[in-house]
Amino acid sequence: MWLWFSKLGSPKWFYELSGKWLPWLIAAMVVFMTVGLVWGLLFLPPDYQQGFTSRILIVHVAVAGTSLAFFPLLLVSGTITLVWRMKLADMVAKNAAILGAWFSFITLATGSLWGSVMWGTWWEWTDSRLVSMLFQLFLLLGVISLRSALEDSETAAKACALLSIVGCINVVIIKYSVEWWNTLHQVSSPVSMDTQSPNGPEFWIATLIMIVAVYLFLSVSLILSTRNEILERERKSQWVQDLVSKS
Repeated sequence: MWLWFSKLGSPKWFYELSGKWLPWLIAAMVVFMTVGLVWGLLFLPPDYQQGFTSRILIVHVAVAGTSLAFFPLLLVSGTITLVWRMKLADMVAKNAAILGAWFSFITLATGSLWGSVMWGTWWEWTDSRLVSMLFQLFLLLGVISLRSALEDSETAAKACALLSIVGCINVVIIKYSVEWWNTLHQVSSPVSMDTQSPNGPEFWIATLIMIVAVYLFLSVSLILSTRNEILERERKSQWVQDLVSKS
């Protein structure tokens, strides 16, 4: 176990191994993304209350749920960087913050689009879910800015890891905000395959497919960006020079 863990921390080993994973992950992502988007946006029957507006939720729920994974990932990556000095973990943390900011932005955009129809407003400052998600976006932008501002990589990793602790606390607030406070945002609906439930099986199957697709997209994007970061940081290494000479 520890041998595998130490090998995974090697940029060279990860680059070679991830090159074997990528074709399969990309193929799975394309399949799930195509099925999820086509089914969810074109063929999902209208909701009895929301009409065709419910189709926005297929994308929104998948992206919003995935966006909550970034700060825990940053915290784990930062801890590994600080404790075991793994360069690869720091590369993952750097690129995860950028991806997390985009995911948070898309979550807010799709949520505002849905809210403009269902609530009659694009934004509501009294809604704790919206405000806490916006705070997550600002925190991720803060992590990105902090890393860019600090020249010493070890200091940057330590500062970003500490900021990630605050981000993880905010993730809990985002998750339970609709239960702790009275907000416009609806509470989480339980998954049900009952045809008589408000959200029928068609909605949940399409949503689950979309969630898998978004997580696959996250994995592919993070692997590709990390591979680019490896080539940038290890460009003077012999194995990178050999790789460039062969291409």
